[in-house]
Amino acid sequence: MGRKPVTTSHVSNLAQMFIRGGELVTRGWLERVLGEAVDSFTIAESASTWSSQIQIVARMSTGRTQKLRLKVCHGETWSSSEVDYYLRDYVDMENPPLVRCFDACFEVGKGYHLLLEDLSETFENRRERQCSMEYVLAVAEALGRMHRHQANSRPVISPQEWERYLGHIEPGLPRFERASGASFQPEFADLRRELMERWSNPVGQSLLHGDLNATNVLTPKDAEVPVYFLDRQPFDWSLTYGPAVYDLAYFSVIWLQPQLSAANIRAMLRTWFEAARLPDYQWDRAIEDWRLSVRHCQLVPVEWSSNADDVERMRWLWEWQWSQIQAMLRISSEV
Repeated sequence: MGRKPVTTSHVSNLAQMFIRGGELVTRGWLERVLGEAVDSFTIAESASTWSSQIQIVARMSTGRTQKLRLKVCHGETWSSSEVDYYLRDYVDMENPPLVRCFDACFEVGKGYHLLLEDLSETFENRRERQCSMEYVLAVAEALGRMHRHQANSRPVISPQEWERYLGHIEPGLPRFERASGASFQPEFADLRRELMERWSNPVGQSLLHGDLNATNVLTPKDAEVPVYFLDRQPFDWSLTYGPAVYDLAYFSVIWLQPQLSAANIRAMLRTWFEAARLPDYQWDRAIEDWRLSVRHCQLVPVEWSSNADDVERMRWLWEWQWSQIQAMLRISSEV
């Protein structure tokens, strides 16, 4: 979503310096972070909405070519979340579904960089591709492994945190109802009560990605597996920890085309459940959490109305999201 990310004083740092631009990329730095001699290198810079992207092609002394992508995010509003994603949260996980990270640095009030392996010749995101069950189950399995790795790793979210989250969304409800024609405030009241009760129970909770949309999943151009996840960047009102199955719901309820059948949803959920193996977490609880998480996903399109300027500007997106979720609500009752 088009908001400023969360600010934090935490620093996660592998590099000795924050690489702010291509002019700071040197052979010496590349040799240090890659761990081998570099004969020569070239760079090409471009910009996206939130970052600068620098493609680096390094010719190693062994004769091989190493292709890299340097992502640079400037500004005081960034948190260390994406740096932590690679350097702390899953660094000791066996075979994590993440692109290889060679270096990263976060500086409070300045921003951060990531030096990632460039897979663009052979991998692509899922924005323009149909979703096979092979792909869906691969995502479910990979998510389950990540959730198991971070299960019970933090305290449950505090009332202050959930009130910040819900308090960010609630003022936009009247705008959403006017723009959509939907009556949502009674459902929001029910969701508030049910989510707060669920958030207070630590069983089945884990660290969340939070934005597993089609552009944040990579697969080979000519295959459905393996899958790699990108781009965890929460906003200051986001929830970063909670019932783990919400990540799976967000991925599938909003972003999958075509819609999954109840049988396919059940197969996806079972794959995730068996990969996650969350302590003291039962299958019946996973079904209940799935259904609550599908309802929770309604807050994604509703949130666009928290900013009056976004209601019409982003109508093309939130109307589509709302339609997707309402269809999945009907299907999920049969899971």
